[in-house]
Amino acid sequence: MNELIKDYRRILAGLQVDRFNLDEDKYSGVFLPVPFDEYWAAKSKVMLVGRETAGWNTANCKNTIKRVAGLVEGITLDEVVSEATERYKKHLKCDGEKVVIKSRSRFMQYYFRLAKELDLDPRAIIYTNLYAWDYNKKSPRKRPADELDEVVSLSQQLLAAQITHLKPEYIIFAAGVSGVDSIIKGLCNEHLGGYETSTESVPRMLWQFKAAGATCFRIAHPRATHGHGEFRGGVIERIKKSISSGTSC
Repeated sequence: MNELIKDYRRILAGLQVDRFNLDEDKYSGVFLPVPFDEYWAAKSKVMLVGRETAGWNTANCKNTIKRVAGLVEGITLDEVVSEATERYKKHLKCDGEKVVIKSRSRFMQYYFRLAKELDLDPRAIIYTNLYAWDYNKKSPRKRPADELDEVVSLSQQLLAAQITHLKPEYIIFAAGVSGVDSIIKGLCNEHLGGYETSTESVPRMLWQFKAAGATCFRIAHPRATHGHGEFRGGVIERIKKSISSGTSC
């Protein structure tokens, strides 16, 4: 995955720090996933995309935009990338060689359900996020426009690099239904050669489309109710049917 790491460095080196209010720098550490060996060995390549992290790499103070921008003395971009990828490798709690699949997080519960129903080791699923940072343990969407635009731009580039190098066959954007479709469309149009919407889509509940050679789904965040549970389960069933038949959804 040396080429993916190189892309991480290249993209983050382009951060325009002048677009941020550094007096209010409450950003998390940057989220940079790297695949486990189980991903490459999996019978099907699946990527699960959340919205943003909740305080990723903040307890140890290895966070803030200033670190990425090289404004913290003694901290290089190489170190930031290394910290982020090593932190990702620890995101699944393990008991020896076994993944501990209990979690209070609705997102992680869906992650483990996805793995179980697709008969995959949890480490075989690549987990990433639509936003590569959270702000003060919440979504960065309420930040000033210039700042948010830069977060979105870099996040799209990082996610595009992940998709390009990891080549998932199925991508589930479990990032919500409000305000995220425009970001996903920008990701596809600007970095992945466009997208094609499926007639199987259901307004506001499920958007199914093709992009970058993958079958993609956008569903509500796993904690959403009001009928969304049916579509979360439905996506898994569509993928299972596709895998068993050897055809795309």
